[in-house]
Amino acid sequence: MYKSRILVLAVVCASIFISGCDTGLSGTSSENQAPSTNLTVERINRGDDFRLSSQINISWWGNDPDGYVVGYEYAINDTSEGAWTFTERSDSTFILPITEGQETDDVLFKVRAVDDDGERDPDGARLVYPIVNSNPTVSFNANETPPDTLFSISSFGWRVFDPDGLGNIRSTEIAINDTVNGWVDIPLSEENEGRLFISLEVDNSTSGVKTANVFLGRAYRTGVYESGDPIQLPGVEVGAKNTAYIRSIDQAGAVSSVDTLSWYIKEQQSKVLFLNDFGASNYVEVQNQHLSYLSENGITPDVWFINTGQPSLGTIELSDQFPTVIDPTLSKTLAKWDHIYWLSDDLDRNIVHALNITGEFFEAGGTMFVNIPMKDLREEDEVFNFIPVDSVGNLTGQQTGLVINSGVDINPVNGITDIVLKTEGRQVGVYPLKPIPAATALYDTNFRATTVLGSTQDYTGFENVSVENEEGDLIYFGLDLTLLNGNNNVADFIREMCIQRLGFSN
Repeated sequence: MYKSRILVLAVVCASIFISGCDTGLSGTSSENQAPSTNLTVERINRGDDFRLSSQINISWWGNDPDGYVVGYEYAINDTSEGAWTFTERSDSTFILPITEGQETDDVLFKVRAVDDDGERDPDGARLVYPIVNSNPTVSFNANETPPDTLFSISSFGWRVFDPDGLGNIRSTEIAINDTVNGWVDIPLSEENEGRLFISLEVDNSTSGVKTANVFLGRAYRTGVYESGDPIQLPGVEVGAKNTAYIRSIDQAGAVSSVDTLSWYIKEQQSKVLFLNDFGASNYVEVQNQHLSYLSENGITPDVWFINTGQPSLGTIELSDQFPTVIDPTLSKTLAKWDHIYWLSDDLDRNIVHALNITGEFFEAGGTMFVNIPMKDLREEDEVFNFIPVDSVGNLTGQQTGLVINSGVDINPVNGITDIVLKTEGRQVGVYPLKPIPAATALYDTNFRATTVLGSTQDYTGFENVSVENEEGDLIYFGLDLTLLNGNNNVADFIREMCIQRLGFSN
């Protein structure tokens, strides 16, 4: 009996299943439902004294009852159909626009969700933001500005800041001498985080008002607007003091305070640059003697004083009379001359920086004459990375120092010339030098060694005092030339070394 009931029930179920398969599913399909949108902040209640900055982070979310949200569209102030922007994000930072000329504004922000069927929230979420504009600021970077006096290239670095965000900056401008008609826009990229660096290059072969070409960044890229037009700056005056002005303007038209600096631009009148790094108080007198030697040979160089500061605890910092920025400013400036005559009284002065600042000068075919007395230095001294010297003479036994007596000949080596110099007084504290391999010794002399007994004895080591590098573009002379005119022929020596060997010309 029990088994019979089970059998009947199974037959009934099977009949129902078969009947269901025959008739199929029935019903009415529902229409797509629009998504909804919400802002994280639904209302803002602030008085005029507590308005928001125009740079605001806004977040939102959406929901779709019969699918999923694929993204959102937002609009600011203008909510006409062509004004919406699509995003898949649910938050972003906006710089809300302030009507130009106004300090405050009420800005409408509206957002609407979009579902997987492409339907948009017909109502969306909206909020009016009460905002206040903050003026931008600009300031020169002290370590990226010209010294008191420069030649053809001047570089400037400055910083732009806006509390409302760099995206709120409409333009950054610089003017030279003229703040009425002279403002020039300099492109500002948010990637640079508000830092700008430009260089101005003028033709300074003559005095007068010139137009400068603008170069951007440390890479010294030619400044060009998006239109392809070159960026140029008018009103730069050669042979006069100039003043640079910078300012920034934001999207609301607010103008920053102006920052300024002044410097003098010198003419370049020669192919030869005379670097005076003589630290003693008689530096002008010594310079004039050297200039007279050059003048006798028809050379009238441009003069650059770089003898500020004194070595302490080793080498001196790079002169503050040089541009603070080595690359590109100082390197490209020195390369404007074909020849350099470098005078100093101490190998711990600016010559230790020569390797870092003269690369472009030598690459352009420049030649250099260096006159600095050689002193007792270690073989690893950094100046030997520049001048072609391996080492200096060593003292032995009871020897305490080296001297060259008065009236001693300074002789050319291996007959390179017939010009023999002669000391006019006793020279103390100078050392002979040993050239590096492939360099050429040019002059030597007779050194004497002082002893602990107060006497002197013959010095038997190498006795070279001048050397030329393998490339033939650098001559170093290790004695003070103004003390070697006993034969009244230092000018002849300058002609031999600078003009005939190094190719100096005016």
